[in-house]
Amino acid sequence: MNKNNMNFGHNVQNNTLPENFSAKLAVIASAITTFADALATVSAVLALEESIKSDEIDAKNQEIQKSQENQLKQMQKQIDYLTNQLSLMNNSRH
Repeated sequence: MNKNNMNFGHNVQNNTLPENFSAKLAVIASAITTFADALATVSAVLALEESIKSDEIDAKNQEIQKSQENQLKQMQKQIDYLTNQLSLMNNSRH
């Protein structure tokens, strides 16, 4: 009878072992999922920051380009004016 009791006790331990293992496995899976969610959130925040910086850089580049275009227009006006003045001077000498 002792032998049967020992086997019964052993079977009870074996039956609870998988439940403990599955519970532990569920906790580990939950922890991994939480970590993955946190990592995804950090990734999304970084992507958003990069997008904002890229937009800021694009805006600055557009401002620089407009400024350069204005400077080129002014320089062209000055060149046209000087060319016209030279032409007038050459015509008056002839």
